Amino acid sequence: MELTTAVIIATRQRPRELSNLLRALTLQTVRPDKIVVSACDRSDVEPDVIEERAAHLLIGTPGLTAQRNRALALVRASHNIVIFFDDDFIPSRFWIERVRALLAAQPDVGCVTGRVIIDGVTGPGLEWPYGQSLVDDEDRKAPVVLNLDGMNVVSPYGCNMAFRTQAIEDLWFDERLALYGWLEDHDFGLRMGARARTIWTDAVWGVHLGSNRGRVSGFKFGYSQVVNPWYLMTKGVMDRRDLSGHIVFGLGANAVGTIFRNSNIDRYGRLKGNIVGIIDIILKRWAPERIVEF
Repeated sequence: MELTTAVIIATRQRPRELSNLLRALTLQTVRPDKIVVSACDRSDVEPDVIEERAAHLLIGTPGLTAQRNRALALVRASHNIVIFFDDDFIPSRFWIERVRALLAAQPDVGCVTGRVIIDGVTGPGLEWPYGQSLVDDEDRKAPVVLNLDGMNVVSPYGCNMAFRTQAIEDLWFDERLALYGWLEDHDFGLRMGARARTIWTDAVWGVHLGSNRGRVSGFKFGYSQVVNPWYLMTKGVMDRRDLSGHIVFGLGANAVGTIFRNSNIDRYGRLKGNIVGIIDIILKRWAPERIVEF
């Protein structure tokens, strides 16, 4: 049976990035059977681009998890594979073809995530032409014979992940992880992991530009850095060791960035959000969706 593929792109305030990604999808060696753009406002999409790229547009309330769920409800029953790309991710032109081949060959695999050549989210972000040049270089070096092996991982990286719909037939992204949805991929992937394997593979690759447009404030993100992993621990998805790792790493990076005044990332705002999150946990008034109120 031939596998059918749907691509879901959640987007907000990045019309240029979205247009570039939709254009990149036309270059895939195997085109997706359906593309769903889940946006928050018509201004999130450049004029006529949806019609030109034969995509389906959904408009609704903002929040990565809510946007992905709206699109997932539309395609899950009718497609065998659902792929989630961030709107600022540039996939290899072999991405869909190879993931379909990998899932067809390994029925025990429920999720695939690929190699990120460079991740701009750790800095000021990258421009599309540079990212595309890196992907093109890798595509030119691509081996003819596909290596279908992969390395088992705990969860996928949300900027590029593909799921076998049979493995997620009744799973939804947790909408309590509001707005940016920090760790939503970890949560969703771990819950799916109880049913099937998640693998990382270098058979597919891409560049994550890490665009700063449309992101939440440093303060809100910092709050999520503390409260979201705490929430995942309370619901039994994350253990205390992982919780400590996430919080200590975030606090440390933000404290150091504040001292050395990193201008690319609002470390001071994130640090304040970290502190407020810790206080909220101590006072037992924490909630991941509180960032909507700030």
